[in-house]
Amino acid sequence: MIAALVTGDLIADPVERTTAKGSPFVTATVRVPAGADALLVGIAAFDRTAGERLAKLQKGATVAAAGTLEATEWERNGETRKGWRLTATEVLSVYAARKRRETEAGE
Repeated sequence: MIAALVTGDLIADPVERTTAKGSPFVTATVRVPAGADALLVGIAAFDRTAGERLAKLQKGATVAAAGTLEATEWERNGETRKGWRLTATEVLSVYAARKRRETEAGE
């Protein structure tokens, strides 16, 4: 696993879910620029604060998420696909970062 900071735009509204044991978590997918292309990174926030921050965002919001990044692989229609999944321990939106700076600056 890799410790990572991922920034990009949400491609859909985040989804609030519950584990089999009843614990809440939030998932989302972020489009991350990668040169001329883009990667899609699935984010899962099990941390309460990170999950609450992620759940408040909407499609198109720019977000930064830090946590553990893992390569994933699955099969669809007989074709093997690869992707990335980030288990987020911290989530921050551009809006929240700006508000935090304004508060710290006393504005």
